[in-house]
Order: sequence, then C-alpha cells, then structure tokens
Amino acid sequence: MERIVTLCRVGNSTFIDVVNMNSNYLTSEYCDPFDEKIQNFFMKLEHCGRYLYALDHITNRDSIADIACATGYGADLLASKAYKVIGCDINDSYLAIAKTKYIKNNLSFVKVDLQENLGFLENNLSTIVSFETIEHLINPFEQIQKFYDVLPVNGRLFLSFPNSLCEQIDETGKSMDPFHLSVINYQEMLDYLIKTGFKINKILGQSLINKIFAQVLDMENDFGMSFDAMYNYSRGNIIKQSRVLAYPNEADLEKSYSFLFDLTKIVR
Repeated sequence: MERIVTLCRVGNSTFIDVVNMNSNYLTSEYCDPFDEKIQNFFMKLEHCGRYLYALDHITNRDSIADIACATGYGADLLASKAYKVIGCDINDSYLAIAKTKYIKNNLSFVKVDLQENLGFLENNLSTIVSFETIEHLINPFEQIQKFYDVLPVNGRLFLSFPNSLCEQIDETGKSMDPFHLSVINYQEMLDYLIKTGFKINKILGQSLINKIFAQVLDMENDFGMSFDAMYNYSRGNIIKQSRVLAYPNEADLEKSYSFLFDLTKIVR
C-alpha cells in the first residue's frame, strides 16, 4: 500500500503523519471511524476519541450542534445520550449518507455554510461540537465569534484544531495541506477565546495515540509491511481502543497533533 508520509517537529521530537494513498484523505480530510474499512486505524481512534470525550461531558438535557459532521458518525454517537443533535455540514453527499445511515428521533442533519450567519441555531442549543473544522476557514477567529453568539450563557463548546507545530508550512507561513486555509497559533487562539468570553475548562491533547502511530510506522518500515489487516475495525473495538489509546487528556500537550478545548460561554 503506497503512502504519503510527512514529518513534523516539536522541540526535539519528530512526529509522523501518514495518509494512505487509497483513502479519501486525498480528496477530503474526512475519516469515518466506524466504516470498518481496513485503513487509517490510528486516525480512526483519534477521531473517535474526541467524540467520546464530548459524549462523556454532555447530559440528556443538552441540545447539540455538531459542526462539520460529515457523514454523521459523531452526531449519531452524541444522539445516543443528548436530548437533541443537529448535524451540520456543507457537503451534500455527506449529508445524504448521514440521513440514510443514522436515523433517530432526536437526530437531524442540515446543510450549513459556516461563512453565513448561524443565527438559526440561536435559542435551539446548549452545546456546540466542532472538531478539526476551523483550520479549514480563512478566518477561524470569526467563526469562534459566531459560535459564541449563538450559544446561551453557560453553553459549552468542544473545539479541536491542529497543533501549528505539526503543520507543514511553506515559506509564506501557509499550510502545505491543501485543505487547511489557516495555521492556528495556540497562544493566539487561547487569548482570543478568553477575550471573546469563554471560560477554559480544560485544554487536552491525544499525545499517546500520536506516539504509538509513529512507533508502528517505524516497525512497518523496518519489516517492509503494513499491519493494517491485523487490527479489529469493528465499531465496538474502535470505541474501546479509542478510550484506551486516544481519549483526550492533559499529558504532553505539546506532542499532540491536535488540541481539544473544553469551553463554557460566560458573560463578558
């Protein structure tokens, strides 16, 4: 299986990002942890781990907007506990799959362009989940303001975005990932969130899964083979393994490929 391999450096450590050539990462930045395809095992754990954290920190009274929900796997997971979940995405193909695949009385999917006003969500939700979304926007800070505006006081925002130290950038400072329109500086985002009116509950990462990923890649290179077929890709196993290997925590934040901010809206 041919792969694209990129390296990123944090301090004295080197981390590895791998994209299977036959995966849909070449035409989009979307990975479904529950599609049971034999590829992207560690990416699937990473993606699932974020949603598991959000799931553990919502209640059965929460109304949630899952921003950039893709084919709806995360929205469906959240709907197993929340009062209501609205999956929001701009991609018609993804939404069509979501509406067919995930059917619950408390789950709906709508087409949303984040460049437009999100006012239709106001008074209809308590929580926003937005994982690996804002780096795809030209002005991620403007999007943070939109999230703040539609959330009620004490509303929650679960937000993740890539660690800029793990972004491959060109001489102009732009990301070499064609899907990343912004490279987000951790401190600038932290300052902006506080200035906007969010309380920082926790800042988390997933450094363990990144470390394991790099170690496995080294082993694959040493043996000249792929271990993909050895993993269990069932939904139940992905969830169990995500809880063990990819559940967000506060360890070695600077070594995590992405940051996860757990936030609460307060009055400025």
